Amino acid sequence: MLAAVTEPEQPPKTGWHRYETPEAIGLAGLIAIVLGLLLAIVQANAASDDSPLWVTIFIGIALVGVGLRIEAALRSRR
Repeated sequence: MLAAVTEPEQPPKTGWHRYETPEAIGLAGLIAIVLGLLLAIVQANAASDDSPLWVTIFIGIALVGVGLRIEAALRSRR
């Protein structure tokens, strides 16, 4: 007789690893996109000398959010 082959059981995730799901990563990405773009728009309308630097930083935060959304989509396809 042949024995059934099973995959080894993975231990339960503890700590912050339990939130490392595609849904949580996608939500964090969405929040980063919205906040990054909102802060960039607010900073662009502010009359300040260092405004272009902050706008660039906030757009960078939004791009990190896009990357997180892509990562969540790839994880949910598996």
